[in-house]
Amino acid sequence: MIKFLDVSKSFSGKGETVHALQHVSFTIEDGDIFGVIGFSGAGKSTLLRMVNALEKPTDGHVEIDGQNIDTLSHSELRKVRKKIGMVFQQFNLLESKSVYDNVAIPLVLNKTEKSAIHARVMELLEFVGLADKAQAYPSQLSGGQKQRVGIARALATNPSILLCDEATSALDPETTDAILRLLEKINRELNITILVVTHQIQVIQQLCNRVAVMEHGNVVELGSVLDVFSNPKQDMTRRFVQTVIPDRIPDSVAAGLKAQKTPYSLLRIRFLGDNATDNILYHINTVLQVETNIVFASVCELQHTVLGIFIIQVMGDHDTVQKVTDYIDSQNIQWQEVHLS
Repeated sequence: MIKFLDVSKSFSGKGETVHALQHVSFTIEDGDIFGVIGFSGAGKSTLLRMVNALEKPTDGHVEIDGQNIDTLSHSELRKVRKKIGMVFQQFNLLESKSVYDNVAIPLVLNKTEKSAIHARVMELLEFVGLADKAQAYPSQLSGGQKQRVGIARALATNPSILLCDEATSALDPETTDAILRLLEKINRELNITILVVTHQIQVIQQLCNRVAVMEHGNVVELGSVLDVFSNPKQDMTRRFVQTVIPDRIPDSVAAGLKAQKTPYSLLRIRFLGDNATDNILYHINTVLQVETNIVFASVCELQHTVLGIFIIQVMGDHDTVQKVTDYIDSQNIQWQEVHLS
């Protein structure tokens, strides 16, 4: 378990002070794939570096399994770091060494016996799908293969925590998908807690179960990916989420709606899991006898749960719309009125 307890971090230089983190508090449970997302300068990488004490808080502290790592001696900290693997954006491989030797580096530094090193390296290369590349050099590998080597190296010492600092930012979309599937496999099969720092909302959507949204050193939104993505509270979170889960009416459709003279209202409805869209709309149309049109629809899957976003046009006056919204409320469905700009 990783705990950030009222963590702040300031950097001073050239006559000014930068507050990289401001009173950050949250917990990453064992087995989580936890994502931290934000624009450049939000404090994501500083937060990540707190976990292995490459940065230490100005105020507050970080705990790993109940141990305050900011007060550890150098030798105690080395023991903790052996249980923390790190995957980098630019791979950080030694070009002069083979794939085998790159993966072996942490084991050599730990003075592991040669026979054990060989068994572990080959086991890891098999796990990441590069057993046939053991004697190749980084220059002979694709970007995705280089990152697999970096991941294998990070796993060499059997860590319980894996830190990923923009691990897919240098990769194309197809390769990114493959690396995310590998990270999910690592979490599932090896039971390793993963902390992912990224500015790519797709990474959070596909991989993580929990997320913290950061802005100017603050955590502005925190929760399960399902909760945050299905009902974002902050404007910045909405902007991120809309890039993968659109929820606005296309301009051409909006132009046609503006031209209509008969009274109507627009409602954005969010369906989760077993909530049946067809049944609700059927009830509105037949039982309530209210005419509706679907003007926008989007369906995706988050954490193995279907999220559907529909914008419906409800024909009629205020009392008619009220009748519809009262029914939607009775079904415990989230909705909000949409206004055309």
